Amino acid sequence: MSKLVRSHWWSVFFVLFFPLLIMYIYSDFIRSSELNARLGWLILLGGLAYLFRHTVLQKILLGVIFLFAISGSMDIVYAVTFGGVFVSATFEAIALTDTHEALEFLQAYISVENVLILLAYWTIAFYSLKKILFKEAELTREKVFAGLGVLMLLVAIQQINDRGRTFDVIPGFTGVAIDYVKNEDAISVEIEKRKELYKNLSYGAKACNEGPQTYVVVVGESLNRNHMSLYGYKRNTTPFLDQLGADLLVFRDVISNFAQTAQSLNVTLTKSDIENKLSISEASSVLEVFKKAGFKTWWISNQQPLRRPTSAIASLADVPKFISHDFHGVEVNRYDGYLLPVIQEAINDEAKNKVIFVHLMGSHLQYANRFPPEQAVFTDNKGIKPYTNDISTSQLDFINAYDNSVHYTDFVLGEIIKQLKTTRGIAGLTFWSDHGEEVFDTKDFKGHGPDGVTTSMLEVPFMFWRNAAYQTEFSERDKLIASHIKSPIMLDDFFHIAQCMIPVESDLMNQQKSLCLPEYQAKTRLVYGKDYDKGLQ
Repeated sequence: MSKLVRSHWWSVFFVLFFPLLIMYIYSDFIRSSELNARLGWLILLGGLAYLFRHTVLQKILLGVIFLFAISGSMDIVYAVTFGGVFVSATFEAIALTDTHEALEFLQAYISVENVLILLAYWTIAFYSLKKILFKEAELTREKVFAGLGVLMLLVAIQQINDRGRTFDVIPGFTGVAIDYVKNEDAISVEIEKRKELYKNLSYGAKACNEGPQTYVVVVGESLNRNHMSLYGYKRNTTPFLDQLGADLLVFRDVISNFAQTAQSLNVTLTKSDIENKLSISEASSVLEVFKKAGFKTWWISNQQPLRRPTSAIASLADVPKFISHDFHGVEVNRYDGYLLPVIQEAINDEAKNKVIFVHLMGSHLQYANRFPPEQAVFTDNKGIKPYTNDISTSQLDFINAYDNSVHYTDFVLGEIIKQLKTTRGIAGLTFWSDHGEEVFDTKDFKGHGPDGVTTSMLEVPFMFWRNAAYQTEFSERDKLIASHIKSPIMLDDFFHIAQCMIPVESDLMNQQKSLCLPEYQAKTRLVYGKDYDKGLQ
């Protein structure tokens, strides 16, 4: 036992993996890369230790392990206190906190529990580092580990350089902190470019009606329309939307351009599309068009504040609001329902013309964290349609959690529409999702991404609710929009479609790409170089 405790392997293992254990115990949300990153650093530090014969090099190695211990301490305190892990919004909240608020924060959240766990961690870590014994690689396995340590160092450098996401390589607090600093600088540049574009780009835009108008544009997350009863799913996942009848236009054949959030929103929220290939810094956003047309704009989000391209677009909203700041960045128990009071406040605002953008967390992994447990509806295997009848208990749990998240999104949309029904004048709501999600629908896989794309990752809901005042005032336009519910549409036309649904006249609007003409100019729907309508295989 004494030999084990003195081994450098034990010290590195304990410093890296005790915080992970605490995170697993206290947190519902842990990044999938967290375990792999810690295993990589265990091999890296443990292997290099055989090569660090000089005292100075050994002190450097001890210094690195010590820094991981500090990082691990932060992870422990955060997990025990908030039941989550560090994300970009955590650091955003820290950046906005003054000294007085920080002291109040510590007084409010310090507890005997996190002090005792932290004390145990540092006691064992300090004793291990004090007793650590370095030795040269003599045995074959020791030489193999030394080689693996060098290899993992090269892999870490390559991954940080190629992927640009430090938190996938450096675990816990440290990786997220480095990413925050890098992203904050990069996104600050993007924000300035967007502000300059809005300031310098001259074009005409005006509302098509002089009466009071209120519109909500809801951006969903990871929602596969085939899990919605509104689109024929056997489970009753969208009870509110199902009963809206003719007031809700449901578009049946809409796909996302990408199975990734940033890439999808780049072309959905801006003038950029797969044909003109405008860079984001050159492409006006649809929010800017409405702002130019005299609408007061909001960006209300349950997603992280440092995200592309939404951070830059949100910066131009008259009222930007990220509720993650109110939750110190914790992604668990931060349900989309917490957006509702903020949305209600925007709807009740005295401005005559309003466009309120709402960005949901929707059905993002982990699905079980996206709805309050007491609102879970689906617990068995009735009504599901997986890729095989022989699914595991774990797969069924994921499907049920996903369907419950869809059911909760229906509830949130229902509450927003109820709020809109009380507003004066013309009102409307459009809803779509950035991309879909594979949840064991066509293969043994859950999630989304550019590799192995399936139709489930692309087929998204798209709908437009409008009140009676809208249908009366814009009757001809409304009929044209309704005539296209079966048209094959890609989300990169939303920039133009939005200006049809929320009636404005703009120099940037392409009528051929909107729904305001009898013939919608459907184009070849290319997804990652493949024609969606001819099959993705």
